[in-house]
Amino acid sequence: MSNESDEDPDSVEKVTRTDVGCSMEARLKRGTETRDEDRMTIEAKGETAEETIAEFYELLEEYEQEIGGRLRDIQPEEDDEEADE
Repeated sequence: MSNESDEDPDSVEKVTRTDVGCSMEARLKRGTETRDEDRMTIEAKGETAEETIAEFYELLEEYEQEIGGRLRDIQPEEDDEEADE
């Protein structure tokens, strides 16, 4: 049993990719100054638009409740910056 590509080294095998479902992406930016700025990309995927939107809202809520606050907490405060100067 021989594969066509084994016989002809110059042949190219073509692969067609098919994605099924729905995806959604939002890019968020909080703050205006370099040390007071967070950027986040939230991506959600699902088999249907309804599933995708539900997953997106779950991820957004997680960001709002946990991740956003944690990012702000690790930023230096102005008093710390002035002490370093």
